[in-house]
Amino acid sequence: MTSSTSADRPLPRSSSSEQGVDAAGIHALLDGIDASGIEVHSLMVLRHGHVVAEGWWAPYTADRKHLVYSLSKTFTSAAAGIAVGEGLFGLDDVMTDHFPELVPADVDGKYARYLVRHALSMSSGHEAETLDRAAAAMPGSGDLLGGFFAVPPEQEPGSIFAYNQPTIYGVGRLVGKTSGGGLLDYLQPRLFEPLGIDEAQWMEVDGFEQGFSGLHVRTETLAKTGQLVLDGGRWGRQQILSPDWVGTATSIQTPNDITHLGPGAVGDPESDWQQGYGFQYWMCRHGFRGDGAYGQFVIVWPEEDAVIVTTAETTEMQQLLNILTEHLLPAMTSGTMAEAAIEAALVQRLSLLALPAPGDSGADFSGEFTALQEGLPPTIFFGGVAIPGLTTVRITDSQDGWTLDLGGVEVSLQLGRGGWIESAWPAADDGHDPVPFVSAAGVGDDGHWRAQLRMIQTPHRIEIDADPATGTAAVSWKLPPLRGDGPAGHSLRRR
Repeated sequence: MTSSTSADRPLPRSSSSEQGVDAAGIHALLDGIDASGIEVHSLMVLRHGHVVAEGWWAPYTADRKHLVYSLSKTFTSAAAGIAVGEGLFGLDDVMTDHFPELVPADVDGKYARYLVRHALSMSSGHEAETLDRAAAAMPGSGDLLGGFFAVPPEQEPGSIFAYNQPTIYGVGRLVGKTSGGGLLDYLQPRLFEPLGIDEAQWMEVDGFEQGFSGLHVRTETLAKTGQLVLDGGRWGRQQILSPDWVGTATSIQTPNDITHLGPGAVGDPESDWQQGYGFQYWMCRHGFRGDGAYGQFVIVWPEEDAVIVTTAETTEMQQLLNILTEHLLPAMTSGTMAEAAIEAALVQRLSLLALPAPGDSGADFSGEFTALQEGLPPTIFFGGVAIPGLTTVRITDSQDGWTLDLGGVEVSLQLGRGGWIESAWPAADDGHDPVPFVSAAGVGDDGHWRAQLRMIQTPHRIEIDADPATGTAAVSWKLPPLRGDGPAGHSLRRR
């Protein structure tokens, strides 16, 4: 995992009414999120280049970076756009021509027609995701891109859409190979420094930034990149991305309705995943967006000159998009403005957002418990349980809550009683930082001890339910990460 540094340059702030946004509509949005049960970690709304509403649900905070999953792809797209503008490669270059050392002798002939533009638009000709198959086909060198070139496309490149991680991973590798460095090395002076982004870190595959996932950035960084593409690639007086690139990247390059999907797909005209795909941007029924698993969104509405950003932990991503559109679009188009008191109440409400900690009866609780972990089907990045190697859970009273010692993995964390305490999971090795956790627990009226261990730089949390009657503690992810080597696998390279 690699990192970049630069000075911070915050976006301008404004009241919602000054930018023509009805504060009552943002109140209604927050009500809709509450009613849905969707767990949102942060929200930022921009209009006319100004932040008009922002909030973080405690214990999440503005200064923390957040794993944004496939929103990472929009940064790889930006790197490709800059590289094309600098003449490092072209959209009509054949991908395999740039990696002859990785192309198998029996490569499928369709790869001779697999272009950079196909890699950027998820139209490699494969009918489905190839990540697992590429990993299984990796040559002795262990190179995922080489494994991808060993997976034959079922159809001609450019003829069909399939969301497919190795395609954009290959573009990231192409940027690195033609520039002589990594993605972050390339983006630092060209994108991050001009925008005042100083925290970006990227998880790796084969010693290269993932490109398709793994980027950790702050909510405001996402808002800046959304504003950048809304403004045609211009930031202040500097043209960072060419307007032509932005126009291409944020418009349909590959249709992804039912006639352009693989066998077994179900058509849904109301889905914001079947409105067309650009260069790592999804078209929406209104506007377009960058999109990451579990509710990481940068939504751009050109007609309203608006950007909406969320980080979250949810599988109800279409519902979240619906709620955002239902409440924010009228707030920007009705012409109605809330009274000053309602606007002031919104600012106060946004400052007090919080996720509930586990309830606590105040009863004493301690002991050692046998860990029970429910297995999940393994994938290339998921090992099947929340904490590989975990055997026991020991809970000890401490001054502000409890100390949690996890047997078999040699990890100790602090938990608040009914409130949040920060501690850290040990790093994978000396070259990486510990993984920050913010955790809380409580004793329920039924005598169970329940804990939430929030891996605070990601969407994810571990839940523990210790039952004194059985002497066991159930340990699971609320929603599993897309890699499964446990929390240590999410440690970031020391800067």
